[in-house]
Amino acid sequence: MHGSNSPEPPKPAQVALLLFGLSLTVYLLSGPVFFGYDGEIMYRVSESLVMRHSLQVTDPIYHFAQPWSPYGIGTSIMLLPLVGAGALLLNDPRAFVILYLPAVTALTVVAFNGVLVTLGVSWTRAAWLSLILAFSTLLWHYSGVLFSEPLVGLAITVSLLCLLRYRRTTRRGWLAFGLAGGVGLLARIDSVFLVLPVFGLYALMLIVKGRRQWQPRVIDLVAYAGPIAAAGCVSLAYDVVRYGAPLHGPYGTDPIGFAEPLLSGLYGLLLSPGAGILVFTPVLALGVAGFPAFFRRFRAEAIVIAALFLLRLLFYARWWDWSGGATWGPRFLVPLIPLMLVAVAFVYGRRWRVAIAGLGALGLGIELLGQLVPYGLVYGSIVPQIASRLGVCTCVPSPSLGSRAVHQVMAFDWHWSPLLWQMRYLLDGVLAPAWGPIALFALPLLLVVVVVVGVRIRRLTRELDAVQAAADRPDVAAA
Repeated sequence: MHGSNSPEPPKPAQVALLLFGLSLTVYLLSGPVFFGYDGEIMYRVSESLVMRHSLQVTDPIYHFAQPWSPYGIGTSIMLLPLVGAGALLLNDPRAFVILYLPAVTALTVVAFNGVLVTLGVSWTRAAWLSLILAFSTLLWHYSGVLFSEPLVGLAITVSLLCLLRYRRTTRRGWLAFGLAGGVGLLARIDSVFLVLPVFGLYALMLIVKGRRQWQPRVIDLVAYAGPIAAAGCVSLAYDVVRYGAPLHGPYGTDPIGFAEPLLSGLYGLLLSPGAGILVFTPVLALGVAGFPAFFRRFRAEAIVIAALFLLRLLFYARWWDWSGGATWGPRFLVPLIPLMLVAVAFVYGRRWRVAIAGLGALGLGIELLGQLVPYGLVYGSIVPQIASRLGVCTCVPSPSLGSRAVHQVMAFDWHWSPLLWQMRYLLDGVLAPAWGPIALFALPLLLVVVVVVGVRIRRLTRELDAVQAAADRPDVAAA
């Protein structure tokens, strides 16, 4: 028995809260969210709903996306509370939008930590890899650029976490988080075939194995599929409102479409100097080493992750603008980064730990480079040079053969690699971090927060590992 003065055992929720708070703080201090073209249009849908109770928008940039946004409505729905609060409290609908992406990305870090712990990874190792995910991968950069991919990444990670928890407990409540899959569908319609079939088959397998009778199986299946079906109905209704029929829209009549040669797109997404995921997030390469051990221990989950990765990789490798347009790194693969990092948790041994730390540090350096020398700074400098050499114009919205040609050069030619240009700017002292105006305040605060929270996370996770070790040894637990 524990005495009345025994210290209270650590709680997993404390680790989750610290990971969320640390990630959110760093993301918020990294500067205001950049709306970009996609983000501006998705925001305008939210603003129109709040201010005018309408789905119609105006496109002041290209007059291309009006009166209807061509993007999924998921991000716009998620922005509604923030837009409404800004309009009501500060008479500025944009005021609180800066909170959205940092919160979504920080929640993704927490969900990823939950996935690792549920898979049996130690609390200390899970927290360490969660911090690598937060600050040594493209998640940091995309916590400040308003695209739909971060929301899809959160939906995918939460879906996997909840299905893992259902597998362990068979509690029906975890299946209700099929809502996460519905959110992913609303965010991007391609989730219909890139995300939902894989998770649907996985959920069906878990339900059949977890329930012996048909009635509870059907109830569980409805609990999981119901929110997804509801989201699908909303998405179809949105199409009807915009285009007069479901499954219609500008992408269905895209004159370019799937025009990229498969091998070129695969190389571009994985290894190209200007957009390769393993170039911008090198620690993911260790997933190849960890995947066999992961597969041996969790065959079904390994197959799920591999299927999600291959589907998205093969799909976007053929897309004409496979790199994601004027973006830093391959934004279409950003939703998969948490899942790709799962296999890294199963790389063991001292030399492998050193490799994880080294590649994690390299990834952190790349992210810091992106913070110090923003991508927009070099993009605006090198694109006119490339366009002039190619004799093309990049002044029209996509799909644009001119912009595609420029982005191909930036992706495949090391001379025009954004990372190299950012490094040159850094060495020349050309810096323009978004947090520059508040650096004197932000950097000392950030340093204190990182040190204090990091030490606290380390202590808590060690205590949780000790509690788990004692629980795994009945003789120790009884003593």
